Amino acid sequence: MEQEIKTYRKLKTLPAGSVTARGWIREQLLRNKAGMGGHLDELEPNMIALPYINCTTDEEWGAVKAGWGAEISGNYWYGLILLAFALDDPELKAKAEKWVNGVLKNQRPNGYMGTYTPEDDWFDDYNAWGTHCGMKAMLLYYEATGRKDVLDAVHRCMLWFCENWKGDRKTRYAGVILIESMAVCYFHTGDERLVTFIDEYVDFLDRNDLYLNSATAMLEEKLIYASMHAAGYASDLSLYALAYAAGGNERNLAANLNGLKKVKRQVMQRTGGMPCHAEYLSPRSASVETEYCNFSFLEDSLIHVNAITGDPQCADWIERIVFNGAQGARKKDEKAIAYMSSPNQIFANGNSCLFEQDMQQYAPVYPVSCCPVTSVWAVPDYVRSMALTDGKNLYISAYGPARITFGDLVISEETFYPFRDRLTFRVEAASEETIAINFRIPGWCDAATFTVNGVSFPGAVKGSYFPIRRCWKAGDVVEVVLPRQVTVDRVDDSDASGKFPLCVEYGPLVFALPIPEVWVPVKGNPRTPLPEGWSWWDVYPKLLENDTRGSLYEQNGLRKYNISWNVAIDEKVDCSKIRVEEREDTGYVWEDAPIKLRVPGYKALFSYPPYIRKTMDVWQAPAEVQEELELELVPFGCTNLRITYFPRAKTE
Repeated sequence: MEQEIKTYRKLKTLPAGSVTARGWIREQLLRNKAGMGGHLDELEPNMIALPYINCTTDEEWGAVKAGWGAEISGNYWYGLILLAFALDDPELKAKAEKWVNGVLKNQRPNGYMGTYTPEDDWFDDYNAWGTHCGMKAMLLYYEATGRKDVLDAVHRCMLWFCENWKGDRKTRYAGVILIESMAVCYFHTGDERLVTFIDEYVDFLDRNDLYLNSATAMLEEKLIYASMHAAGYASDLSLYALAYAAGGNERNLAANLNGLKKVKRQVMQRTGGMPCHAEYLSPRSASVETEYCNFSFLEDSLIHVNAITGDPQCADWIERIVFNGAQGARKKDEKAIAYMSSPNQIFANGNSCLFEQDMQQYAPVYPVSCCPVTSVWAVPDYVRSMALTDGKNLYISAYGPARITFGDLVISEETFYPFRDRLTFRVEAASEETIAINFRIPGWCDAATFTVNGVSFPGAVKGSYFPIRRCWKAGDVVEVVLPRQVTVDRVDDSDASGKFPLCVEYGPLVFALPIPEVWVPVKGNPRTPLPEGWSWWDVYPKLLENDTRGSLYEQNGLRKYNISWNVAIDEKVDCSKIRVEEREDTGYVWEDAPIKLRVPGYKALFSYPPYIRKTMDVWQAPAEVQEELELELVPFGCTNLRITYFPRAKTE
């Protein structure tokens, strides 16, 4: 049993495996096991399977080959371990154990356990970054299994950095992420040398800031666009909270919270992620892209901050990412993702990306597969985030069908959330003593209700936890209802195109107009040829029923202003006239939407040119419109091509 270690965090996540997936979440994770989650290491062994085992990787990566290999491989195994324990899957657990044992054999006598060889520059920025990715996976495995040899090995690796990267011998870009592994290792060991290293790193960045990722920069009022790689910044958004949790410096926590506040105010898309034009921080707009890594890194950062601060509003944001942006960039069979995606997306092919040529194509692996491997995290990391503890009491932080084990207490959560608003918690095994189960009330919910064994518990307040304290007995049932309302409001894109489009939301779900899709398999650009059953994909809009290639030209007299995605909404729309359609027995939730909204709208004139290859923001705001029509919207995660930010209709 671990000693009691002083930390400044209010809550902590339960060990991986304490929450296991059920219902639609389990179905998605099983698809992921059969798809990318279970097989990426086989598709690209040099990039994903081997770097931590034998320190080899692709020579074409040049000077940063060891660091990129460490990042991509470590992040995959972190996702694989999450997936294995969220499914409680013996096959995946055995696969994870084999990798962990291979990493342990690779530890140097001096404690270093990264991927760099004596010929590499061990003081390279990517060494700290990449090594962290592997150690993050190893620490997760320790938490899930309690294997002390794993913790001892990671501890020795962290001490190598403490000894060799001491003082100002640190880096300013990606290496700062090492603070996360240092802090988590401290939470388990109590070694003050790790806290000293963290404090030195925070001070070093304050004095040597180049990318505006220091605590001082996060405390500034404005977020400066193009200052930092957006996915890297997303990772940094937990580091100062972690530094606070380990050392107690309130300034670090203030910096972290202000950094998140700036992101939410300036750049967060309604789908949850951060836009990144050319991969760097950029203002929100309808067509600006988000790198998939950004969804996963930001979600993971918010999971840390959610626990450290005990602020349930972080979980609102986590759900927004997982239920929207992170789903809308996935092929629904879990065998491909889009490296870059956007709220409005008419094309996803080799020509449509605003940055690099092939990054909107759907693929299982890319020449640099940082996004595919982090996509494996997204849903099982959400499962891990669902339950927290203060050491004695349980906090239900995020919702979905699952089974939660907390000491003697075992709870089954039965729900079709987020597609429905009702949740049932059944106690399967009793607690030996009185504890509180604290249920999160989302910030969008004005009238949550709670009953225990049919008895109502009043006093729910949105944006907070609702505690129910008792000695729980097998058979106890808690019923939770989280009513929601449809909202239609402006998206502030004033720092980008200034069109102020409209977004339709219903509780944690963002809704979009789906564009019929044509999926065309293409060879793509994998480093290792893909086996049978795997492909890259170009995705085109389908214009006509007999359109098999997504033709971009007018056919059979089709007029360009009749294209299905040329639509607009009146921003004064009466939301009471928006019909919510709950559909039963639709099958897999992201393939056939179990809920739809029918929204009054208009046919818009000439919103987009008919021959474009890239999705663009509309020119006219508000847009000229023709006749009224009803828009059938589905959850964003059910789409791959869509309109999500709707032009405002010119009705006067």
